[in-house]
Amino acid sequence: MRIVAGKNKGNILKSPKDLSVRPTSEKVREALFDILGTSVKETCFLDLFAGTGAVGIEALSRGAKKVIFIEKEQKCIKIIKGNLKKTENSQNALVYKIDFLSGLKLLARKYFLLDYIFLDPPYNRGLVNISLLEISKLTILRHNGLVIAQHYKKEKVMENLNNLSLYDQRRYGECYLSFYDYVNI
Repeated sequence: MRIVAGKNKGNILKSPKDLSVRPTSEKVREALFDILGTSVKETCFLDLFAGTGAVGIEALSRGAKKVIFIEKEQKCIKIIKGNLKKTENSQNALVYKIDFLSGLKLLARKYFLLDYIFLDPPYNRGLVNISLLEISKLTILRHNGLVIAQHYKKEKVMENLNNLSLYDQRRYGECYLSFYDYVNI
């Protein structure tokens, strides 16, 4: 697994040896960042259910100012920190060992305003919709911000949630990327 583009292009990232984590593939990361383009530069980006941190580190490589990683598994936290150190991105990252709901609430309490929220929870557990609903209740996304949910192709996601509205979906093999924008209600 390597960084696709930007200042860290070609850097190989570590991932767990077992199959407990399903890192976002290079193909999907490349497609995601091709869609987002240069708008990632100088932004604050959340990698929720961070796993190896590959998506967040890709954002840093492409010019994000700050990336927050939320992950509950200690072995993943160790991998994320190692990958950040290897790519020399530690100074632009915050890594929280916390479950996703507590992590989102923590960001709201700390008054974070995010430009992008990327979430890739374990498939087929209903966590995509739970996460989206929680994000839609909190004041953590800028008015022009985007939420991108990666989910299994057979998982149905909600289209409208409070201040979030689904505006695009793209399929990549077994997964979808669903894009939500902020709707002023």
